[in-house]
Amino acid sequence: MHGRTLLISVIAVLAVVIAAFATLATCHYFLLRKPSLQGKCRGLTLNSPAHARPHLLRFRRQVVGKNLWILQYRWLRRRFKAVGTTLSLVRDLPSTEYEGNVVRHGERVGNVVIDNSGRFDFGDLPPGEYDLTVTYPGEDAVGFGFIIDTSAHSTDVLIDASPAYYCNCCGWNFELNSAGR
Repeated sequence: MHGRTLLISVIAVLAVVIAAFATLATCHYFLLRKPSLQGKCRGLTLNSPAHARPHLLRFRRQVVGKNLWILQYRWLRRRFKAVGTTLSLVRDLPSTEYEGNVVRHGERVGNVVIDNSGRFDFGDLPPGEYDLTVTYPGEDAVGFGFIIDTSAHSTDVLIDASPAYYCNCCGWNFELNSAGR
C-alpha cells in the first residue's frame, strides 16, 4: 500500500511539472516569440532602421534589465536596475571623404556607470547626432543613435539593457517618454 501511495505521489508531481512546463512554453511563445516574429516590439531595437534616430531635448532617465535566461518577460526584467551597466556617449562630428572612403569622426562625451538608483543624466548636450554604447556586465555591448534637438519634446529615455538573445522584443531597446519624470 505504501509503494502505491508513493507511485501516485510521483505521478502527481510529474503531472504538475509537465503542466507547468507546457504553460511556460505557451506563455513564452505568445508573449515573446510570436510578437518578435511579427515585428511588434516597442521601442528602438537593434534591428531599427538607422534613419529612425529619435530626437531628444535632453538625454537622461533610467537603465533597467537583467539576464533572466528564457524568462525575458518585459514586466519581469524591468523590475531590476541594471547596476554596473556602462553608458558610453560619443558625439558625431562631420565626416570627411578621403580617396572615396568616408571617415567618420566623433568626440567622446563621457561614460556613466549605472548605480543602485538606475538613473543617469548626461546634462545639457549641444545639438547634434550622438552614438550610445550600452555595455551590460558580462554581456555584449549594443549601440543606439539619437539626435539632440532643441525643438524636441522628449527628455527622458528608458533603456532596457537586458540581453536579447532569445527574441527581438526581449531587451536591448531604447524607449522615449514625452513627459519628464
